[in-house]
Amino acid sequence: MGRKAKYFTFEEKSAAARRHKASYARSEQGKIVRQAQNACAYAKCHGRCGPHNISGDLHDPHTSSLIRCSTFSLPDSYLFHQSLARFDLIDQSDLLQWDKAPPYDSPAPPDSPEEDRFMQNLLDVMHGRHLRAERESHTHRTAMYSMGEISKVLKEIREVHQQLVTGLDELHARVSNLQACTRHKVMVECYRQWVA
Repeated sequence: MGRKAKYFTFEEKSAAARRHKASYARSEQGKIVRQAQNACAYAKCHGRCGPHNISGDLHDPHTSSLIRCSTFSLPDSYLFHQSLARFDLIDQSDLLQWDKAPPYDSPAPPDSPEEDRFMQNLLDVMHGRHLRAERESHTHRTAMYSMGEISKVLKEIREVHQQLVTGLDELHARVSNLQACTRHKVMVECYRQWVA
């Protein structure tokens, strides 16, 4: 009651396996499986599976300082969330001067505990404003990309990058020579972070 051997020698068995492999590779199912395997291998080789070392790709000297400056933690305060949610929830009429590059024209306030609290609130609101503007620009670019205007999106991103790189030297020169009060220094740092 045993089984009957299909192949009597190893050569017969390996020749049959080669024939089966070749016929399977030509079949529709074999082509589909091979395409899926190739796609998976390509994604594994070329995909973004976490942070990768891009130091060899970077050619301008400001890139590491840009990355360092732009990676900061955001506040979690009520004012931050209110200014992030909508423009009209907080009176932001006096904040336009902080959207510009330094130096700032406002007079230096006296050092006091109220000034420290005001400065923290101002910083939270500015972070919320900047993040909201960043999200709106991201939504705009996503909509353009979805409409198939990929070249316009890439052109816009390249222009923003070029403006950033050219304006960075000027900004560093302004910041390094800046003689200002604590509020102005804090707001300069906020401006640098969001420009980066």
